[in-house]
Amino acid sequence: MKKPLLILFTNYFPCGKKETFLEVEVDYLREFFQIVIIPWQLYQIDIQEDCRSVPGDVLVRTDIAERLSWRLRDIIVWIASHPRTLQEILFVIMASRKEFIQTKNLVHWWQLLRFLVRSVQLARLTEDTLSDNADIVYSYWLTSSAMAGALMKRSGTAAVVVSRVHSIDLYHYRSPLGFVCGQLTTLNFLDKVFCISAHGANYLRQRYPQHASKIELNRLGVRPASLLNPGSQGGVLRLVSCAHLSSVKRIELLVEALAQCKIPITWTHLGGGELEEKIRRLASTLPGNIQWQVTGILRNQDVLQFYRENPVDLFINVSVVEGLPVAIMEAMSYGIPVAATDVGGVSELVRLGENGYLWPADIGPDAIVATLQQFYSLSDARKNAMRKKAWQAWHDRVNADIQYPDFARRLLEMIPTENPTSSISESA
Repeated sequence: MKKPLLILFTNYFPCGKKETFLEVEVDYLREFFQIVIIPWQLYQIDIQEDCRSVPGDVLVRTDIAERLSWRLRDIIVWIASHPRTLQEILFVIMASRKEFIQTKNLVHWWQLLRFLVRSVQLARLTEDTLSDNADIVYSYWLTSSAMAGALMKRSGTAAVVVSRVHSIDLYHYRSPLGFVCGQLTTLNFLDKVFCISAHGANYLRQRYPQHASKIELNRLGVRPASLLNPGSQGGVLRLVSCAHLSSVKRIELLVEALAQCKIPITWTHLGGGELEEKIRRLASTLPGNIQWQVTGILRNQDVLQFYRENPVDLFINVSVVEGLPVAIMEAMSYGIPVAATDVGGVSELVRLGENGYLWPADIGPDAIVATLQQFYSLSDARKNAMRKKAWQAWHDRVNADIQYPDFARRLLEMIPTENPTSSISESA
């Protein structure tokens, strides 16, 4: 029996080094769907060198991104050569009039217009390229690609359109603009939005109560670990952090705390990023009781290999904002307790005193030091109990063997028995 066709819009995956967690999800979804992946933001990536392999039955269409116009002049030329597109743009502008009215800032108004035009262009290029209509269009982010899927449904080339929503595409205070472009308009047109945390789902429902029925919780997941991490022996506290080194991750705060610690610590940061050199310079001044390593950018399998081969006592996350961090899920799947800021959906996994520690978002270095010293002084029996509960939290809430098959079956339930042409009314 032929599998339903699922179009998966990503920003980069399988190209570039981001969205690594999709490697796992796609491997589960392909058991249920014929998958075509369309990464649409490849203008800064060398796709000849930076693309990861995917299973042979998954098709990747990088050619669509290559034909997207990003400069204003090119967009105008493209619209002029596609008369039908102008009609589509006028439609989405009218459908977005509430957002345009609410947008007082001229820069925001312009960004919203760009969002809509890009959505139309992506929808049309995708439709012109694919030979079969899609049963599901699934946008991994609540961005222009989600709106593009909605436009495909409107034109009858997709039966169902859904989107995940994470953090930067969800929380308006996380956006560099101070608002998320096109969020209300896109929600008007989607069939479902799947939030990766209960915190995110509640935020979206409170902001758009008229769309509460469209909003569902569906967490990401990580695979079961091949073995549990044993923790360390010998009187050294072994810490790990894992994140892209950007300002929101605040790894410099962790370094500042480590500088005040008197106990013997080995700290490893798994990952790199734009602040990597700054973090290395700061860490180079740490006292002799602190041994440290910053690995630079790693493949996901390298991160998991580290947990298999190196004892870790405590995972640290000091981010100022989060969705539901996959890095925390991975650590817990190996039975590693977590100390983290209580932001986003972190408290859905980390329970104070049970499997780790929760810090306020505005935590200072002194409080971090106190927690590390407290954990260091715990008995082996207490630490082992926390390790078991860390593993249990992973198993119960973010086990990929449960999460992704359930998500795939949820998508299958949404496909109409017969595939009628759907339309979006302007008043939606």
